[in-house]
Amino acid sequence: MRLFAIGLAAAALCAAQEPTRIFMSHCMSCHSPNSGAHAPMIEAMAGIPWQDILKTLEGGSMKVQGATLTAEERVVIARYLGRAGPAVIPEMSGFCPAGAKPAASKLSWNGWSPDDQNTRFQPAGAAGLDAAKVKTLDLKWAFGFPTGTTAFGQPTIVGGRVITGSNDGTVYALDARSGCIYWRYQAKSLVRAAVVVGPGPRAYFGDLESNAYAVDANTGKLIWQKKLDDQPFTRITGSPKLHDGRLYVPIASQEENAGSNPQYPCCKFRGNVVALDAKTGAIIWRSYTTPEPGPTKVSPAGVQYYGPSGATVWSSPTIDLKRKLLYVATGNGYSDPDIKTADAVVAMDMATGKIRWAQQASPDMFNWDCGGRGRPTAGNCPENPGEDVDFGSSPMLVHAGGRDLIVAGQKSGVVHAFDPDQNGKIVWQTRIGKGGKLGGILWGMAAAEGLVFAPLSDMGSPDPGGLFALDPSSGKIVWQTPPPKPPCAGQRGCSAAQLAPPTAVPGLVFSGSMDGHLRAFRISDGAIVWDFDTAREFPTVNGIKARGGSFSGTGPTVADGMVFVNSGYANTGGMAGNILLAFSVK
Repeated sequence: MRLFAIGLAAAALCAAQEPTRIFMSHCMSCHSPNSGAHAPMIEAMAGIPWQDILKTLEGGSMKVQGATLTAEERVVIARYLGRAGPAVIPEMSGFCPAGAKPAASKLSWNGWSPDDQNTRFQPAGAAGLDAAKVKTLDLKWAFGFPTGTTAFGQPTIVGGRVITGSNDGTVYALDARSGCIYWRYQAKSLVRAAVVVGPGPRAYFGDLESNAYAVDANTGKLIWQKKLDDQPFTRITGSPKLHDGRLYVPIASQEENAGSNPQYPCCKFRGNVVALDAKTGAIIWRSYTTPEPGPTKVSPAGVQYYGPSGATVWSSPTIDLKRKLLYVATGNGYSDPDIKTADAVVAMDMATGKIRWAQQASPDMFNWDCGGRGRPTAGNCPENPGEDVDFGSSPMLVHAGGRDLIVAGQKSGVVHAFDPDQNGKIVWQTRIGKGGKLGGILWGMAAAEGLVFAPLSDMGSPDPGGLFALDPSSGKIVWQTPPPKPPCAGQRGCSAAQLAPPTAVPGLVFSGSMDGHLRAFRISDGAIVWDFDTAREFPTVNGIKARGGSFSGTGPTVADGMVFVNSGYANTGGMAGNILLAFSVK
């Protein structure tokens, strides 16, 4: 009996250790602080129903990693990481009264930027906010996203409504003044790209399975839906651009993550932009940033690899009506051979999609088989790997020094200026940080009043953050404001890094930080004139328990004297959160 009891105890100990072993051997390299991967920490996943984690491992973005586990192991690790119990969506209150309509307003922030040039500047008439009024800015209402650990989706403000996506694929239309819910639409997957509203009115958006949607902006009723790319791991992360009846949609992919498995035949994804008829969803043209991939080398284990691949378009395109061009910034190449359209600004003809020119900033071949270990001897990491320092943010078209320039920030920590009249010739390059997988300029910049504003996101470095103002004509740094010491110092996920895109209004630049603070900087000298800590719980208008956290993928939007921002970002090792905050001028 004693031996039997010892055997039972040993079996129980092995069972208890099994999920830890699986996590350490299969998951830890990405789901750990400063790994550089866009993956949530273990404590953030504790708030996700385990069934959702299992779905991700079986058929979602982690299916290649899940394929290395048995069916039983996938269930074990999902239960270990996720929240116990059934995946129940909590009851939600706060719906607008039947027949209610928003207060009439022509002031808007529509899509990624209120302008085609992606400067993220809201002029005085539309903003209703400036340096004199910012000190009266106070929280008006808060809205909670159910079951969320990351508040995806930059808010769009049109016609008195705030429309935003969420991490469970629900798109909400809320009253800008009160936060009550007009309608909800359930997409097939997570919606993180900003919604664009056009005539009809129609609301256009994409999800993380590369589905594009058009819904009635007044009711949320589906008008059309179209799958834009069938290659595994494709997604829409950048907001579409709408012009003259055409919707220009950027297509991204996380196939570089699948490359972490040497048994995966990496890689075949080709970055692309799709032009759609906004009325019907019909494809007008598709332009690839990568040539057709073909077989390259065979691994010692007999796995056939492919290339070239990658040059993903993560961000919203920029429209240049003067030259009738569309500018997109591309990510790194995923597999050999190297291509000149990766880590580049690419100019496409708006009418046909034909590539007119491409200017590479710096070559950067990378997939997650390279990881942080250097190049393996027998994997699918490219022969001369970079550090994953691609363009994750939109290029901006600005006028400076008597000419137009395209200004783009890279994860390398370098801001670049390109000449659109000389096939993208590099005019200047200015380094503001060390750069890295989550470093440099990650999700965006802004431009206003003769300056370009670049937030620094060097997570894990001694100087991880700060806001920089550059002269766009020369690239010279005019001022820089170091980040305050994080009030949350010592808390897991707290960082002074500024990954989120900034937003400019007359006299001010708003910039969110991974420490959960949203700050307003004075344009004239960079002084911080307003600071709000979002990393705490708030009562919500819809009855959902919610709190703020880190700022990363999306920035604040401003219209009619109000500021709207989603807070909480667990995917890059930050502090989890699930809230939309609405501020107004008193």
